[in-house]
Amino acid sequence: MESKILRNTQEYFELGRRDFFTPYLLKLAFLPLFFGFALLCGILYIFGGEWYVFLYESLRVDFGFSSAWLAWIQSLFDYVIKASVIVLFIFGVLAGSFLISLSVCAFVTPYVVRYIRDLHYQECSIEGNANTFVVLLWLFGVYVCYALFLLALLPLYFIPFVGGFVMLIPSYWLFSKTMIADVGETIFKKEAFKELKKTQKGKVRSAVIPLFLINLIPIVGFFSPVYALSVLAHLFFDIKLKENYGNAHPN
Repeated sequence: MESKILRNTQEYFELGRRDFFTPYLLKLAFLPLFFGFALLCGILYIFGGEWYVFLYESLRVDFGFSSAWLAWIQSLFDYVIKASVIVLFIFGVLAGSFLISLSVCAFVTPYVVRYIRDLHYQECSIEGNANTFVVLLWLFGVYVCYALFLLALLPLYFIPFVGGFVMLIPSYWLFSKTMIADVGETIFKKEAFKELKKTQKGKVRSAVIPLFLINLIPIVGFFSPVYALSVLAHLFFDIKLKENYGNAHPN
């Protein structure tokens, strides 16, 4: 199939959508869903009840009111604590599923990239040669930074309306950093990829932001990372073609 020099972000998304619904990528898309669902269900089944009780007992304060008419204050405070623990659980599940999906995608990225290349961009070479151990070490460092980022913003999560948006900031940082690196470092050599991130920052961001928003949709978020890999593969291969062939169609 002849490669195309693409013109706008919408075309990357359309090509990514077509490729995503092929049998090969659909099989890869089920991996994050399977691992994420199985792991989270197992953890919650084994530890969920104990964690809830521990957090509630740790946060609860007994005011020891002797007057019956003041008992409502204790009840209200207990209700707030229970609601806060539930919020923490929901946040933990979302963050956990997010991390699992991205972790699995780090391993399926080479397969997605090679599939997109073989289907659309046979003229392009895959020049990345990242070592698996180095990738795992890098991912660990990124996840530690993500955890510290989450902890730093923790007090803001409980502010009505504001908390939900604040929670998205570290998640977007993690999504963009891992997805861009996974695909870019598979396709380009290290130095070329560094230069690309400087010169094509706006173009890359115009694709990553919508992909992140898609990833926030419940259930869809388990599948969308593979779709995101497909879209970003088209974007980076297109940039690579333009570097090699300008605006002309390669033979």
